[in-house]
Amino acid sequence: MHNFLNLFKGEMQRMIKYKILQISFVVTLLWLVIMFLIGADYVGDFVPLFIFMDASMMTVLLVGANLFFEKQENTLKTMLITPSSYYAILASKFIASVYLALQSAILISLFAYILFDVSVNFPLLVLFVVVITFAHTAIGFTFTVFVREFTGLLAFMIFYMFLFAFPSIFYFLGIFGDAFEYILMFSPTHGSLLMIDYAYGVEVSWYLLLIANTYLVMLGIGLIHFVVSPKYVETAVRE
Repeated sequence: MHNFLNLFKGEMQRMIKYKILQISFVVTLLWLVIMFLIGADYVGDFVPLFIFMDASMMTVLLVGANLFFEKQENTLKTMLITPSSYYAILASKFIASVYLALQSAILISLFAYILFDVSVNFPLLVLFVVVITFAHTAIGFTFTVFVREFTGLLAFMIFYMFLFAFPSIFYFLGIFGDAFEYILMFSPTHGSLLMIDYAYGVEVSWYLLLIANTYLVMLGIGLIHFVVSPKYVETAVRE
């Protein structure tokens, strides 16, 4: 337990050093400014979208950026020869990503609740953000271990956004009809958006929520077991 706490502390220190924590906070402030610009009449409709974007797309980007900085400093090799277990190292990184997403989600929700009287179920929000961030941290690691440069990560992200994120956002904005929803359930981003919507009082079928949660958890576990775990070591050795 003591080793794990040291790993987590080191992970947070690296995120501060690489400006990852600061960037996450600046993006949160940006969402808050946009909330004020939108106004009280519409802010309740867009807050779930902000949190969804932060817990999914921003998580993928920040995980990739953090890993690339570690590659440049050969931190990966150093960490792998410490007494800490390999899975404890990965767990500390996942929990650090969850912390960033929760920090943003709670701040945005508190401001929306206090200033704009937007109703939110905080316990459900925390639970759903943890699940969403877990899955998208695994996705971020998966993208990063297959590329050598940051531009490659950006290319993967753009493809991911066009394939999954944009259709979900279009559905959220009413561009796609309800007939597309069952097709969109194959998208990790759509399940994420449904979960956040439900935490903000939007009516969502219980079986869709169950499918979304199960899918994201299994996706995260599958990527960790089959891709992240073996490829992370390979990446460290290669660098």
